Amino acid sequence: MKAKYPFKETPILYGKSAERFDRLMEEVDNMSQEERRKNWEELEKEYKEICKEIEICI
Repeated sequence: MKAKYPFKETPILYGKSAERFDRLMEEVDNMSQEERRKNWEELEKEYKEICKEIEICI
């Protein structure tokens, strides 16, 4: 089976674009485990609330 949209080659970054990419990649990993846990708990709470609303509407 042939893919509907073929994969394109990943571009190589140079200069300021490469520097910006490196900086942004470092920012992604700067959350503490506590911050990650807190974010996950908030997301889970919102998800459960949304599920309750959806069940009521059905």
